[in-house]
Amino acid sequence: ARIRPRFFYGWIVLCVTGLALFVTGPGQSHTFSVFVGPIGADLGLSKSQIASAYGFATLVAAFLLPQMGKLVDRFGPRRMLVVITVLLGLACLAFGAVGGLITLTIGFGALRFLGQGSMMLGSANLTAQWFSRKRGFALSLMVLGFALSMAVHPPLGEWLIKQYGWRWAWVVLGLMTWILLLPPLLLL
Repeated sequence: ARIRPRFFYGWIVLCVTGLALFVTGPGQSHTFSVFVGPIGADLGLSKSQIASAYGFATLVAAFLLPQMGKLVDRFGPRRMLVVITVLLGLACLAFGAVGGLITLTIGFGALRFLGQGSMMLGSANLTAQWFSRKRGFALSLMVLGFALSMAVHPPLGEWLIKQYGWRWAWVVLGLMTWILLLPPLLLL
C-alpha cells in the first residue's frame, strides 16, 4: 500500500525560494534607482556614466549566466543558492567601497550576476524540481517574493541612505542578505 504524506514539503521549499527572490533586491534595478544620486554626488559621476556602467555590467553578467547554469546542474540548486547568497552578501559589502567608474562597473556586474541572475536561476530551478503538476502555479507564487522586493527595497534603501549614507547602506543590505536567507537555506 502506498503511504501518502499529509504535507508536501515542496511548499516549504517554495517559501524559501520566494524569500530568495525577495533577497535579490540588492541586485535589481528598483534598488539601484535610489542610489544613483548619492553615488553620482560622492564619486563625481554623471547619471549617464552610472547608467552606462550599469548597462555594460548587466550585459556582461547576462553572458556569464550560462556558466552559473552549468554549476547549478552539476552541484544542485540548494548548494549553489548557499554559495550565491554568501557571494551576494560579500558583493553588497564590497559595493559600499567602490571608488570610481571602474570599480562601480565591477560592483554592478557582481550584484547583477549574483542577485538578478544567479539567485533567480537557482530559485526557479529548485522550485521546478519540487513541482511537476503544479509547476506554473508554484513558480507564479515564488515570483511574489520579487514583487515584495520591489515594494520594500526602494524605500528601505532610501531610509538606509538617510540614516547611514549610501556606502553603509550597502553593508546593511549585505548583512540582511545573509541574515534573511542563509538560515532557511541551511535549515530547511
